[in-house]
Amino acid sequence: MNIQVFLTGLLIVSLLTTLTTQGVKAIMKEFKMTPYKTTMASIVSVVLAAALSAGYAIVEAIPVTPAYIVCSIALAFLGFLCATNGYDKVKEALEQILGGKKK
Repeated sequence: MNIQVFLTGLLIVSLLTTLTTQGVKAIMKEFKMTPYKTTMASIVSVVLAAALSAGYAIVEAIPVTPAYIVCSIALAFLGFLCATNGYDKVKEALEQILGGKKK
């Protein structure tokens, strides 16, 4: 999985995590339940990252190697961070770590 595919997947996971968490939070408020936004975001992020990684591997006929599994776990974790902290902050940190654009 190259960095462009990873960042695209990260954008998709973080966007869908944020939207899904907001939707579930609204439903929980209607039933007068206490929404635990961070817990929901982490669960949703893991599920979406696993589904996206599996779907990408199937569509592109990529073998699931230990490196691919590590990328999928990183996608879930970073998707959670993006949903709670913002995509731009996480993308900027990744670019600095990986030697991309420097500010």
